[in-house]
Amino acid sequence: MSDLATGNAALKGCDPFEWKRALEEKNWKCEPENLEEALEVQRKVAEVAKEVWGPVTGWKVGLTGEESKRKFGGGPITGPLFRDGLLGNGSSVELAKLSDPLAEPEIFFCDGSFFLAIEIPDNRYGKRWDELNWLMLLADLAASNKVVVGKEVELRDGEEVRVSGPGVNLVGRIDMKRINANVELLKDKEGCLLLGTVADPFKPTAGEYVMECCGGRATVKFI
Repeated sequence: MSDLATGNAALKGCDPFEWKRALEEKNWKCEPENLEEALEVQRKVAEVAKEVWGPVTGWKVGLTGEESKRKFGGGPITGPLFRDGLLGNGSSVELAKLSDPLAEPEIFFCDGSFFLAIEIPDNRYGKRWDELNWLMLLADLAASNKVVVGKEVELRDGEEVRVSGPGVNLVGRIDMKRINANVELLKDKEGCLLLGTVADPFKPTAGEYVMECCGGRATVKFI
């Protein structure tokens, strides 16, 4: 048995090679019992994920707000972003390949610049988000999947964020205090950073969604 599949985590259904199979089958069974175990599993899963999605090119942060911490039982969490998961503005994403489709308007930071972004998280458990806890999410790469990166922008505190599309008309605000706090959470990570939501997440349906703020936009088409 390889080193990736050894240890207590493997005995509890957290085998990273089972995670790889679950990319298609959506049936991963991993349920870490504590933070240390979840981090160990994430590290091993990330090595396997590189074979599928390419090298790690950045990091994301999630479950930073009090509401999300209550919903999932803990947080915050961080997870890797992979080369093949970073998509250009206007990219298409297949809904049928997602466990429980969700889209999150976010801020992306790379090479000293901020960009609008729409994250499309996913889980390999094949479950609804309300069936998962924070340790399960942490082990599963913090639900890392795809990020559509939009236009570069100059952020201004309090600036309005608008998101529109089929069945969606959302308004949010740029909160620089929160964004800077999330940068601090990721200060030891290398590469580009996904810094958290700036408007409410939503469940997409087929069609085009547009995020607008600060003179820029990010666009994704769900098919």
